[in-house]
Amino acid sequence: MKKTQPLFYLLLFNYMAMKKFILFLIIIISGKIIFAQDNDDFAVKRPVNSIYINLLGDASIISINYERILSIDSPVIWTSKLGLGYNQESQWCLWGCPTRPPYNYITIPHHITGNLGRGKRFFEFGLGGTIIIGNTTEPYIPYPIIGYRRFLQVEQKTYVFRIFIQFPFSGDILRNDIVFIPFGLSWGRSF
Repeated sequence: MKKTQPLFYLLLFNYMAMKKFILFLIIIISGKIIFAQDNDDFAVKRPVNSIYINLLGDASIISINYERILSIDSPVIWTSKLGLGYNQESQWCLWGCPTRPPYNYITIPHHITGNLGRGKRFFEFGLGGTIIIGNTTEPYIPYPIIGYRRFLQVEQKTYVFRIFIQFPFSGDILRNDIVFIPFGLSWGRSF
């Protein structure tokens, strides 16, 4: 009977935490629905495709990404992304550097995010992951994403800017194989 007791408390804690998280999402989404009466021409004409460059983040040093807005009319704008990037093996030089050059990796970052906001500014939240191709002990790294997104219009062209943070679900950003930077910047063009 004592062996099941910690499991019961663990499940109860997860249940209570999940209830608080769902309540938080309901409050945010309902606030978005209440303020949905403000209509913006940009929201109607918002481009649904974006190509942008990520610097850091997504378990890549640099990556190029294609993103598609899946829904514009709902209170939460849903997006999906697929990219191709580059990373290197992390080599920490505390007591002498390794004699060989670091391994190089190809990364395939992807995510699905929800965006709350009006007009051109959005709070971004979602889930993502990166497939790492190369000689690595972890070929896939999943992570939650929190960020800020802004659309900019310059002479009939729309640009997208993002800044975001993400931590792997394992909690380990000091990995043995790759450099995992927990924040990133994106800049690109929407069409």
